[in-house]
Amino acid sequence: MKKILISLMVVIFIVSLAFVGCKTTTTTTAAETTAAAETTAAGETTTTTAKPLTIGYIYLTLQHPYYQAHQKWTQNYAKELGINLVEMDGKVDATVMAGEMEDLIAQKVDGIVFCLIDGAAAVPSINDAQKAGIPVVTFAIKHGEGAKCPFVGVDEGVAAKEAGVQAANWVAKNKPEWKPQLAIVAMPAGGDAIKARAEGFKAGFLSVTPDAKIAGEVDGGGVREKSMKVVEDLLQSHPEFNVIYGINGDSILGAMAALEAAGRGTTETELAIGHDGTEPEIIYMVDSKSALKLDVANKPKEYSKMAMDTLLEIINGKRDMYDTSDVLAVAEVLKPDVTFLQNFLKDEYFSTLDLQKYVK
Repeated sequence: MKKILISLMVVIFIVSLAFVGCKTTTTTTAAETTAAAETTAAGETTTTTAKPLTIGYIYLTLQHPYYQAHQKWTQNYAKELGINLVEMDGKVDATVMAGEMEDLIAQKVDGIVFCLIDGAAAVPSINDAQKAGIPVVTFAIKHGEGAKCPFVGVDEGVAAKEAGVQAANWVAKNKPEWKPQLAIVAMPAGGDAIKARAEGFKAGFLSVTPDAKIAGEVDGGGVREKSMKVVEDLLQSHPEFNVIYGINGDSILGAMAALEAAGRGTTETELAIGHDGTEPEIIYMVDSKSALKLDVANKPKEYSKMAMDTLLEIINGKRDMYDTSDVLAVAEVLKPDVTFLQNFLKDEYFSTLDLQKYVK
């Protein structure tokens, strides 16, 4: 199992895609690619074809299964709309992203979807793009207060709270003898969105089991290797925990690796809850002995379309460039239903994996 997961995992966490383009005056279609009518001095009507939009898209990272799927869905949707894409890998690096934003501004793209890593660090780049007349929509991690633009993401607190509720109910039903001790593999540098996941999970669990204790909260950095190391340390300092939540897929997978190495990681010793819904997490879920029984699933197909549509609303004059609305979706809490999980992976992640091979 461990070798399978290692081969399937790609480290890190979230998005970077870009659109570049030519200005158009047509607002009759989402892609701005329909023909425009013009009247000549002689009163004759002629038709000219507007140039396709070019959109810049900066992904947080292209080394994570979620963002790989998000990129594919974005490419499919852009092709459907006749939009040209300029895609960039932000590499989970604010400095890299700043340089990519400069590049997209220099290219005079028609709009940018920006999946940033640092809200405050992103503010100057967003303001520079808007000064150049280029609208920006941020995705997944919200921009800092110094910038005004729409944000597209998930209501992280709501999704994680529901996972906490379901986790507490699972313990009450399946392990009523346990006195719940929670461990959180967090990522303080992830900003408000990631903080909302950790706080939401704790709030949800405590709403059902108010006497549950927090055994420890460690910084896994959203990366599998670091998460494994900090959970190994947690097993030495606070081995009493019996519920563990990871703020993303790499966090819980690193935790599971540490637990297995210590002879744990089964439902006899703890309940594990992930947050991403990628193949390696779901493989754990279909193993009846595995501790990983719940996972908050992001939906790249839905979210990628939301980000593009919000940007097109600005380009088409239906939303102001400086609109500060949050356009939010709600993630889904997955349970170990093999048929449902198989369809979910196929529909959201282009997966051809046969989950039946991993059912135990």
